[in-house]
Amino acid sequence: MSNNEKPTIWAFGRVKEPKARLLIDESVRNGKSRFGWSSSDTSNLLDENNYWREENRLQRRLLDVKPGDWIVHRNTPDYGEFVAARVTSEYQFDEGLECSWGTDFRHCFDVDKETVVQFNRDDLRILPTVWLNQRPRLQKISAVDDFLASIDNLKGDPPELGEGDSKEEYYLRAKMDKELLSVATEFIHETHKGKKLEGFLAKVFREIPGVEEVDEHGKGGGTDHGADLIVTMRDPLGLARRIIVQVKSYEGEHRDLGAVEQVKTGIKDLEGDAGMIITTAKKTGKLEAEIEKISEKIGRPITLLAGPEVSAFVIKHAPKLLFNLYPR
Repeated sequence: MSNNEKPTIWAFGRVKEPKARLLIDESVRNGKSRFGWSSSDTSNLLDENNYWREENRLQRRLLDVKPGDWIVHRNTPDYGEFVAARVTSEYQFDEGLECSWGTDFRHCFDVDKETVVQFNRDDLRILPTVWLNQRPRLQKISAVDDFLASIDNLKGDPPELGEGDSKEEYYLRAKMDKELLSVATEFIHETHKGKKLEGFLAKVFREIPGVEEVDEHGKGGGTDHGADLIVTMRDPLGLARRIIVQVKSYEGEHRDLGAVEQVKTGIKDLEGDAGMIITTAKKTGKLEAEIEKISEKIGRPITLLAGPEVSAFVIKHAPKLLFNLYPR
């Protein structure tokens, strides 16, 4: 399998007999995944004559399992539990397992013992798009990326859900944050270059309760003294706060630290109480570290909104700027 090729995720159906499920679970942990309906030598799919037998029709798909794929055994070793592992061999046919009804589970694949994982149906680390309810005894799981993300999630602790929250709601928001908000910010960047983005964000700030004035400081040309926008707000106690805002319509990752120095200058020259950097690019550790350093040095808080946070900011305060469905 090439680096760019996605694996196939195979779900093997539930085995009814409890002792047999325990045998399969033990086999997987010892490096061999197994599939039933294979008590007779005529089940061996490596024999071309057997391949075309009608009773082997469903099992033929086992020859499509390739190294790098994953196999999930449903309801193994117990109901509601799953054991999974990454495949390391092509299809094999061996002596099988001795079950209460005789020899079976002779269809098999080598699996990497280091990748074996077990999880429960209700495990919060498994994305809800990885649909693992009862299926035919041999089936594919379509949500490949989410399955692999779930396997990675199992290395860490389960997420903490809010009161009244559900697993489905948690992952819906996570998916929206990661994918839709990032795309929305890209659209904002594409349609609002340079000063256009400053004007767009000025409209957003004017929709925020408590904002009294938004000065588009660099609009008239000339030096802006480190401020693209100057936002004046009043807190609940009636005290005015002057926020110096630097706006950057960038793509990719934001590695330029000039904006931090510009905000520092603006706070000093324009008597700002706080600073803010808004960039359509993704935040970097280097940028965050520089903001923290300068903020501590001047004794003024500096906030960063970057990447998907920008579109979230617009949606929260001025959704009518993004969607025609909102009334003007």
